[in-house]
Amino acid sequence: MLKLTVAVLAVALTGSAAAGWRDLRVDGSSKEAFATSLEAFNEKLSPARRYVFGEALQDIWLQGNKQADAEQREYTEDEYYRQLDGLRYEEIVKLTDPTGDTAKDRYRTASLSNRYSPFRPVPVQGSTADVRPPPIGWSGQQVRGATQADMLPRGCSAGCGQ
Repeated sequence: MLKLTVAVLAVALTGSAAAGWRDLRVDGSSKEAFATSLEAFNEKLSPARRYVFGEALQDIWLQGNKQADAEQREYTEDEYYRQLDGLRYEEIVKLTDPTGDTAKDRYRTASLSNRYSPFRPVPVQGSTADVRPPPIGWSGQQVRGATQADMLPRGCSAGCGQ
């Protein structure tokens, strides 16, 4: 009977720990609430999922700006917060990528890159947090969004090696 109780408890604890980040929702009710909810995501998500999440947030912001420009208006932070309010991780990464293919590619690349350089937390808009570096693919190829300067070794400027 004791073994059964321990087994049930272990399964319950494992299930609740694994589901923790899946239950998180963005709170877009205010700038402060938004920042607090992003901090919760930063604490719960793995580095690879943090990267995918941060890229999805950037995609949403860029898409909102593009749409607003087409309508000849400004895309505001409040609109951005309202758009994300109440959404979970999966809903956010699929908002601009309904198939989920881009998110899967980003996750795979980030998982491989994470072995060599851990990602910093997703920066909260307006914060002074460092922006994480773009990932470099498994065989060293440039990954979408990375620039030539990102490919140089650390501490090396544009004229390095000449």
